[in-house]
Amino acid sequence: MPAGGAVSLDWMQRTVGRRQVVLVVGLALVVFGVAGAIRMLGHRPPRVEASPPVRVPLFVDPSAVDHQSRFRFTFDPPEVLAVLRRQEHLDEVVAGSTSDREAFRRLMEWTHEQWQLGTPNPYPPPDALIILRDIRAGFTGGFCAQYCFVLVQAIQSFGIPARMVTITGHEVVEAWLRDEGRWVILDPTYRLQVVDAAGRPLNALEIRRGVERGEALAVTAEHRLPETEARYLERYRRFAVWLRNDHISRPMNFTDFSRYLVWFDLPDDAGRAPESLVTGFAEDLYPAGERGGPSPVP
Repeated sequence: MPAGGAVSLDWMQRTVGRRQVVLVVGLALVVFGVAGAIRMLGHRPPRVEASPPVRVPLFVDPSAVDHQSRFRFTFDPPEVLAVLRRQEHLDEVVAGSTSDREAFRRLMEWTHEQWQLGTPNPYPPPDALIILRDIRAGFTGGFCAQYCFVLVQAIQSFGIPARMVTITGHEVVEAWLRDEGRWVILDPTYRLQVVDAAGRPLNALEIRRGVERGEALAVTAEHRLPETEARYLERYRRFAVWLRNDHISRPMNFTDFSRYLVWFDLPDDAGRAPESLVTGFAEDLYPAGERGGPSPVP
């Protein structure tokens, strides 16, 4: 046979050998794949039938549960505010008041009259004495936050809890009515309170709920509102209560404020710092519903 024919035969033998190897390898892969699938199916956990949900009865009537706040509210003690009370003659401001309502209203009106609304630039620290000194000296101005810091500390100087409350685009104050056992809103910037149809002054949560329900709410007479009452009341749909109201005994910076605001309900993201707190439980801000209040001031 010619040499060329021998070369062709050798090539054919080598080609057939490679095909056999490929075939064997392919068959092995198929066998291993099938074996693996069978093994996995064999180890598949048995299907568990869904069990009926566990029944959890109410052991206590919901109205009888005494809910406590998850948050701790702090206030300045009257001792650290004694100079403010004496220097500003606050005892004379409230002299003759027959109730906390009347005393708070007088302090609110006194705060409003201390300066004309302006821009706090430079921004003063949250200290009523410094705020009053610097604004009176013409060094800076003051808007809603400054009015509220002064009023909060004026009320606390009598040993009564008062706290800052942020509503949409504005700051107001809540003070604890000792003789009625509840919180009430005071707005020293616009010299007003919000009342229901019976003339009862309300707290921020009551105002929000009243707005949502379309109740007949109103602001008190002789107010200084620069907008309609309806628009002002809408601001209470979104509010936050300040945890820390002890700015004299435990000073902090403006940049720290948002860390200590507890927003009621989930608001939109506009204006809320990422580190701020949110609650949907009224008892967190108003322990024992709207009738509860803070622990007594030491």
